[in-house]
Amino acid sequence: MEAEKPVDGGGKEKPSAGLVEELRALGFSRETLTALEPAIAATRLVRYSPGDIIYHQGAQVDLLFVVRSGRIKLLNYLENGRSRIVRLHNRGSVIGLNGLLSEPHTHTAVATAEVVVYQIPMHLIKVITDEHPDTYSHLLEIWHEYLNMADTWITDFSTGAIRGRVARLLLFLVETDIDSGPSEVALLTVEEMAEILGVTPESVSRTMADMKRKKILQAIDGESAERYLCNIKSLLRASKQ
Repeated sequence: MEAEKPVDGGGKEKPSAGLVEELRALGFSRETLTALEPAIAATRLVRYSPGDIIYHQGAQVDLLFVVRSGRIKLLNYLENGRSRIVRLHNRGSVIGLNGLLSEPHTHTAVATAEVVVYQIPMHLIKVITDEHPDTYSHLLEIWHEYLNMADTWITDFSTGAIRGRVARLLLFLVETDIDSGPSEVALLTVEEMAEILGVTPESVSRTMADMKRKKILQAIDGESAERYLCNIKSLLRASKQ
């Protein structure tokens, strides 16, 4: 279900102002931000609910997305109709960079929680990058980092014992969730974790239940059941399995 909802800033905040701060945090120089001004000015701030489809695999890349809050999963659909989660994106992620090469979306993007994104028209990005090679190079560097992440998914999440793979996934979620504390994690559903690890939900559920019994994962008081405090040392030991 696609159901984007423009965010009403109440006249107090322009989407472009927040986007500039996000891009600065990503290492964009003053010169690059100046070059991007026409695209930034055309930015829309949009909210998606959990389960909303942001774009479909194979669709043309019309927009560049910068995640302001929430988490997005990228799905790859197999010939048998089943899906596999191949990447996760959190605040500060830039999605749709393959559009720089006029390639279609290679995955389907789905919001795992409430997500707010900046939408930047891709045709404006292309005009700017044609005129400013340094801006183009910087965007390609970000894309290259995401492509390198695919190696992590293969080596860390698709090999070894179930307990070790679950532990490595939890450590990855802790590391990439920049909105939480250093040992906190916003959990995915058991089904989503199983899609990443390529195992059954039942296997993940048993492993997670055991980690909760042993206090490796402890629910944070006053928070939803999806947020947990992690015993990082115990997860690191388990990750070696």
